[in-house]
Amino acid sequence: MSSRSVIGLKIRETRRAQGIRQNDLAGRVGISPSYLNLIERNKRAIGGALLAAIGRELSLSIDSLDGTTERRLRDQLLTLAEDETVGSQDLRSGDIDSFIARHPAWARALARIYGALAAAQAEIEALSDRLTHDPVLAEAMHTMLTEITALRSTAEILSDPAEILPQQRRRFERIVDEQSSRLARTATSLAAHFDRISENRRPRTAIEEAENHLSGSDRTGATETAAQRLLTDLGEGRDLEAALFAALKRPPHLPVEWGRSKRISSLSLAYVIQSEVPEIERALEHCPAPALPFATDLLSRRIADAICMPAETLLHLGSRLSWDLDAMVRAADGDGPLVFRRIAELYQAGAPRAGLISVDASGATLHRGGALDLLPRSRQLDCPVWPLHRARSGAVMRAKVVLPGGDGRQVAARAHPDGMKVDMLVFAADAGFASEKKTPLAVGPGCRICTHSECASRREPSIIDT
Repeated sequence: MSSRSVIGLKIRETRRAQGIRQNDLAGRVGISPSYLNLIERNKRAIGGALLAAIGRELSLSIDSLDGTTERRLRDQLLTLAEDETVGSQDLRSGDIDSFIARHPAWARALARIYGALAAAQAEIEALSDRLTHDPVLAEAMHTMLTEITALRSTAEILSDPAEILPQQRRRFERIVDEQSSRLARTATSLAAHFDRISENRRPRTAIEEAENHLSGSDRTGATETAAQRLLTDLGEGRDLEAALFAALKRPPHLPVEWGRSKRISSLSLAYVIQSEVPEIERALEHCPAPALPFATDLLSRRIADAICMPAETLLHLGSRLSWDLDAMVRAADGDGPLVFRRIAELYQAGAPRAGLISVDASGATLHRGGALDLLPRSRQLDCPVWPLHRARSGAVMRAKVVLPGGDGRQVAARAHPDGMKVDMLVFAADAGFASEKKTPLAVGPGCRICTHSECASRREPSIIDT
């Protein structure tokens, strides 16, 4: 796939998808329609200022226009085509080029599915090898079997109908207590060992790489600087929504039912995408290549959020309202998602330390951010006990939870007004927020491997109990 063919196809397909006529786009970037026609038909090369100008008009990054993104995607799909299990000799490279240009979203989805399949296969092979040759696992299993045998023998003595003196019974009960404690410690160590194996062996997806890259160091300063510069370019003292509309050469379509906060959020993101933001390039300098598109989107959203609610505004609001999330959402014109994202993004600048996880109506994770170490290891929260699965729009649901390892957390969840997404902030156990439920909720990784056998929300039996 040559750079020229990628660029021409991309410009043509994007222009058509946005309903822009060839004459109109040519006029906006200062070239003749016939020259643009040659570019789209791959008869003329393009680069430099003209490429950047067309990218701004179509709200596309240079990476996506110059073919960098498509070449990475093409390599992934070619690997799929050559795979003995799912590939086929009928899959030709020319067809892949056309497929990427005409159906980029489907192409990316197919590449992600294949990546997930390859990751799962690698994890299965690694775990199988580990189960066969791991000396730590072998020793732990031997210890557990020994302790179980001893515990069973002691239990049989206590269950014998023959009379046992009270002093002997107390001694045997003490032995049972000691043996069961040792067994629990061994099981806990074994579970932690498996966790480490899984964490070290499991390949991260591109979105996870992007999230980890952006949370790996304090990028708040660069984000706020970029946002402040873009705000200054809009003009001091102007109405933000009107200024954004005036600054955008091609504003996005905004449904009439949207409120002001949602309109500004969409306009600010389009403004960041269409602007020159060197901070994004510097922040992503060492980002893994497959994660670049995701990291670019995430960082653009952060800068757009900082335009809507600068750090100083968020920190002053939180201090004045004692970090009462319901009050802060009301003060932000009801924009709960913005408040939740800004708290998670600014924990290194003075906001409460928190991780953020956002899911859609099906429970699939859309985004993780902030202090990732406070969030569960698993990206998917399959356990129905998590408050985000029961959160309602219009009110923040607060609760305490206990993770499988015994660590506590405080959480605050709130559904979007349309009910299609939910955001949840996860704080440390000692964060000091009031909770609706005094008794902590015992959450697990999923019913199939959950030890909470008495859980009223259990949907299927645990393999641990069988």
